[in-house]
Amino acid sequence: MVHKKLTFKQQMDGFPWTQLMVVSLVRFSEPIAFSSLFPYVYFMVKDFKIAPNDAQVSKYSGYLSSSFALCQVISAYHWGRFSETHGRKITLTCGLIGTSISLLILGFSHNFYQALVARSLMGLLNGNVGVIRTIIGEIATERKHQALAFSTMPLLFQFGAVIGPMIGGFLVFRDGTMNEVPSWFPRYAKKIIKSYPYALPNVVVCVFLMFGLINAILFLEETHPIFKNKRDYGLDLGDSIKKNIFGIRPKRRPWQKYIHNNSEDSRRRDEETNANEAQIRGEDERSPLLDSGNESDAESVQAIDPILTRRQSVSLIRTYSLHEPTDAVHTDIDTASDGCKESSIFHHVFHTKVFYPISVNFIMALHLIVYNEFLPVFLAYDLAVDPENPKKLASKFPWKISGGIGYEPEQTGTLLSTTGIFGCFVVIFIFPVVDRNFDCLTIFRTLVKLYPIMYIMVPYVIFLQGERVPSWCTVAYLYIITGIKTFCGALTSPQIMLLIHNSSPLSCRSVINGATISISASARFIGPLVWGYIMSWSQENDVAWVSWWSLSLFCMVALYQSYKIAPIDDNDNEEEDSQQDGENTDGSRAEASGVRMSHRSSLSSLSNQCRAK
Repeated sequence: MVHKKLTFKQQMDGFPWTQLMVVSLVRFSEPIAFSSLFPYVYFMVKDFKIAPNDAQVSKYSGYLSSSFALCQVISAYHWGRFSETHGRKITLTCGLIGTSISLLILGFSHNFYQALVARSLMGLLNGNVGVIRTIIGEIATERKHQALAFSTMPLLFQFGAVIGPMIGGFLVFRDGTMNEVPSWFPRYAKKIIKSYPYALPNVVVCVFLMFGLINAILFLEETHPIFKNKRDYGLDLGDSIKKNIFGIRPKRRPWQKYIHNNSEDSRRRDEETNANEAQIRGEDERSPLLDSGNESDAESVQAIDPILTRRQSVSLIRTYSLHEPTDAVHTDIDTASDGCKESSIFHHVFHTKVFYPISVNFIMALHLIVYNEFLPVFLAYDLAVDPENPKKLASKFPWKISGGIGYEPEQTGTLLSTTGIFGCFVVIFIFPVVDRNFDCLTIFRTLVKLYPIMYIMVPYVIFLQGERVPSWCTVAYLYIITGIKTFCGALTSPQIMLLIHNSSPLSCRSVINGATISISASARFIGPLVWGYIMSWSQENDVAWVSWWSLSLFCMVALYQSYKIAPIDDNDNEEEDSQQDGENTDGSRAEASGVRMSHRSSLSSLSNQCRAK
């Protein structure tokens, strides 16, 4: 079927810019909090004097990272449930407050165990990433808007990853370093910084979080279907600010309509609500499933095509749309050849073609978090010199490598922030062109080959520290390595998610998406824990290359697995549409009943609110 292709102006008509900007400010502040720790974590752990020697600092740095990831895995599901029972907005505000408290505890920690508690609390008290995805799906209700709305998430993370390392690198003032407290700082601030050298960056990050919190309280609209009509005093205050300070006329809120209606209107609304409920109960027995909207889906995908490819558009829409038809209910339970029920998540994850992209995604998540966490640690190790001749390096090419290059937090922060800016450029300008002109799997396989080469290169930066080597060679070498990593990460991460999506059986795609998130989170827990031990051991035994070469070997496994992934057929999306038509017919009564029960719940809640008013 040929669908009319909308112009960019038509596609942007009605786009929820205002609410998306409010959510974006919240999302933008979170990667700042996450990445601000990287430049100074080595020095913080070292100053705590928890490690028996400098080589063991990596192990304890890994503990801080792993505790955060583990607690995030534990709490993510519960925050999702909380948002369903109490609303999205209150969940976001709790997450921002929890992160702020955790950062303050971290900044003012006296010892390693306080810092460990702070990082654990940061994982436990914030489940905003999943909730923000849900909010965006509920804000961008039109299919033509959804792909563009969700494409802002990785871009915002890149922007946050630029600011975070800058804050962590330039606002740490340690005794005996080149980065001294500015003379214009107040005397009391200097005393605090001297006692708590890692407090200032965390306080500044908290300011960003508080700005996002105030912005959310005043201007974010509740998107939960049941709670969105409940009176929000924060929005009332925000509307007053818009009207009285900026001269912007706010729109009329649902509760304001109820307040101004007279009792006769309320009684009439109750009668209409009861009539609607009765009609729904009657239709449960006889009406077919609501229109699946496949035709509108296709039109929306065509509309998004000028910005994203059809593959990207379909993936984003089907993953996050509120209007995606729910899975059909099957009463027949079949047993597969592997002995598992065909409907079980274990069967679909481990015994179907989706296993390979999920396993590759696990490896990707693991080696990227290890790189992000431990490159700053490796660079911060003191330069090891020959005891007999301090002008010579203790390391001997190629196998004896020890120490690091003595980078300070501000140097590491500059490196990470600059490459973060490059990442923004890649996401905005390069990714759309590459994705539009090359096959998804080809892009992924090609770029994954660069990771092992990059990791092998990392430890040999030490041999550029000789007297005869210009200092700019070290800077150029590091920028090449981090640039390759940023380039590959920006282009491969969306592709692997698309490969998982297209390899998943349609009947349990949402479950597999949830399992993928949990598996990735477990990788971010396992990676720092294991490689913290590996890096500590390799430093103690003067074989620092082992930690990076083992990571390179792990990437080779991902490359091998990528050749097991089935290619994406460009016609898959059209086939899915026709497949859904058949599945919707079989599962129509079960799905319609669920939709109408949810509708009745919303109507009942609305009716109770009207009576209360």
